[in-house]
Amino acid sequence: MYSHILVPTDGTALSVHTVTKAVEFARTVGARITFFYADPDASASLTDDAALLQLIAPDTYRDDYSGRAREILSKAAVSAGAAGIECETVSRTSTRPHAAILAAADELGCDLIFMSSHGPRSFGGVMLGSETLKVLVGAKVPVLVSSVEKNDPAPAMNMVTSIMKDEHRSIAVVAYGLRTFARGLQENRPVDFDLLKSMLGYLRAFPSKLHHPKEEAYLFKKVQERTAELDPLIAELQRQHREGDAALHALVEAIETLGTATPDERIAFVTRLESFAGEQLKHIGMEENRIMPAAARCLLPEDWATIARAFGENGDLRFAEETRKSFRRLFSRIANLQ
Repeated sequence: MYSHILVPTDGTALSVHTVTKAVEFARTVGARITFFYADPDASASLTDDAALLQLIAPDTYRDDYSGRAREILSKAAVSAGAAGIECETVSRTSTRPHAAILAAADELGCDLIFMSSHGPRSFGGVMLGSETLKVLVGAKVPVLVSSVEKNDPAPAMNMVTSIMKDEHRSIAVVAYGLRTFARGLQENRPVDFDLLKSMLGYLRAFPSKLHHPKEEAYLFKKVQERTAELDPLIAELQRQHREGDAALHALVEAIETLGTATPDERIAFVTRLESFAGEQLKHIGMEENRIMPAAARCLLPEDWATIARAFGENGDLRFAEETRKSFRRLFSRIANLQ
């Protein structure tokens, strides 16, 4: 049927949802995926604020206006890898995303473009976004429009699950990075300890301060209000949250003395690092394969609306936009250093 699918992504909640659907589709037809990001040339169209930020805070500018390609594509690749789908990632600098998408599909020999639309624009009775419409008009291969944001029958649920999955993918990218460090330490290769510390610091801060509290205070709580069937699973996930935080704290402490550690102590650290990374990936799998489908079945639209409001700009202050931005900047820095 199809063997090589091009999946454009832009890091929005809708594109996170599209990546999930594309991976499921690729698994069904036995295809490989190339995730594609059209990276705007920020330097060619800087606003006054961006130009000032570039001058006075170049690190923040880099994380906010450049380096987005690796950040976005690494998370998409993790999603495919977890499903056992062969994938590649490609980015091109372009201020005309549709043209970049069409050129990439032609250059890479893709036989299907799989994308979604933010809408709205009418074409043959279908509401489509302008970039999607231009791809449809210009494509030499079939284009599968997986969903149109305007027509989403469950916007609150999909917003919440997209946020959760995007955060899971950020954690997973770092967890896979920890595995790479573990192999490097095991093989006595040179290791960037500053980067390793940053990755551990990110995991110590982001899941415990933002991600886990959201899950427990809203998603888990709402599920338990609707059914007691998942109480044992939720108790296990909460236990994993606590034990993961404790294991991470121990790793952060141990890395400070790793330079003078004995061979046995070094081996023990590698074993703990590998085990911790594996447990994080296993935990993500339990939530996405068991708790999220169960929530989709048992929660009502008003439940999802309550959770979505908590994650919105005017919702629970623990999850405010500025908090999310600070963690995104930190993840972007880590993703672009790997």
